[in-house]
Amino acid sequence: MPAVFLLRRCASSLQKAQDLLTGSGMADWSVCGSAMRLRETREALAGCAPDIIACDLSLLDGRALQLAQSLRGLPRRPQLLLLAPMADELALFEALRLGANGYCIDADRGVNLLLDLRKLDAGRATMSPAIARQILDAYGLGRSSLDEALAPEASQDVTPMAHGLPRAEQHLLSLLAHGLLGVEIAARWDMTPADVERRLWRVYPRLHRLGVCAAGHVARAGASCGAS
Repeated sequence: MPAVFLLRRCASSLQKAQDLLTGSGMADWSVCGSAMRLRETREALAGCAPDIIACDLSLLDGRALQLAQSLRGLPRRPQLLLLAPMADELALFEALRLGANGYCIDADRGVNLLLDLRKLDAGRATMSPAIARQILDAYGLGRSSLDEALAPEASQDVTPMAHGLPRAEQHLLSLLAHGLLGVEIAARWDMTPADVERRLWRVYPRLHRLGVCAAGHVARAGASCGAS
């Protein structure tokens, strides 16, 4: 039974999410804890082991990216699902870069939350065109042309690109950045939409490693400046 920890910025949103997760549609899930502040979350996580933390992008005493960073030190790291009003916020990309595993657009009375929790637990994720463009930029990569990326063999190209990103993932990000939907990509690559979502889920951990490297470079540069 997957266990979820809920972290929401207001009591009404927190209660709504709890009611959804304890309803008949998610009877095989449990809520192992909840909070409205980062400080409370750190204390609560010491006594429970959630599989997924569902967290608002902006909190009463901080931001989700701070939680994403702090989760790295846990012996058993839960997946982090961000709850955001839209998919094109810079803060959303930063939290994804620093450790979040996916996001949910929280604007439909909770239907997306239930669906995205199940997807994340199954190793699947979605991605907007804006986030795909930001990831390509973070890797210093341009977009593949549509003709090149849509070719069936593009899905199997394991040629390493920047920071070890396989060429097939560059093609996938490029197709999303060009505005194609997951179902359209699946049809052209002769796979299921779930297969595309599984590939997207694997993109995020690669992005985390890139984010860790970038943070390390910044820290070393700061130390050098301080010593000079």
